[in-house]
Amino acid sequence: MRSMKLVALSALSLLALVGCNQGQPRIYRVAIDETPVRTIAVPSCFRNNNLPAGRGNITEQSYRSEDEWVIWAGVDQTEYLDLGTQTWNLGDAPTIRVNDLIEGTDKNFAALRNEQKPIGTDYTEARQTQIAVKFNDYSFAPTGTINLNAQYACIRGMIDCPTGNASPADAASCTSQVNFVARRIEAQHLTVYNNNP
Repeated sequence: MRSMKLVALSALSLLALVGCNQGQPRIYRVAIDETPVRTIAVPSCFRNNNLPAGRGNITEQSYRSEDEWVIWAGVDQTEYLDLGTQTWNLGDAPTIRVNDLIEGTDKNFAALRNEQKPIGTDYTEARQTQIAVKFNDYSFAPTGTINLNAQYACIRGMIDCPTGNASPADAASCTSQVNFVARRIEAQHLTVYNNNP
């Protein structure tokens, strides 16, 4: 009888430990192929549709940036992706900055930021940045994509928007997609992670 109680107690303890582990975050070491961003040679991605001299001559092969990402489970089906602090510059388009968690579901995370800046009563500058991160799966070695979109618009007020060299330095719109591969890091209950290695 005593051995039966011991077996039952051990089983309950194991079940409790397994149940507690379901809330553990997923920690991934990530290699990102940012070549498409670093080698953008699309004239519309630059101010006044002018490709900077020598820009089309940039080529890269096999360079990857590395990072550590964490995915937290929220309530119901909600998940949170922690990319740490990230910055992407798509030519002369508005800079995409991420320093908060991105909410998502089913391995897809997306965030949008809008900014409107009135310049007196003359005109209004509008900037919109978007990021969408998609994991193909949550396996030990998942792959995925990061879609980046940065848009600029000038809304005429009392006078025309500035053009040419008078236009803002980020007066362009651009999109890009980069791929990533990851490797899951096994986490213990007290594993400390750093999202800015």
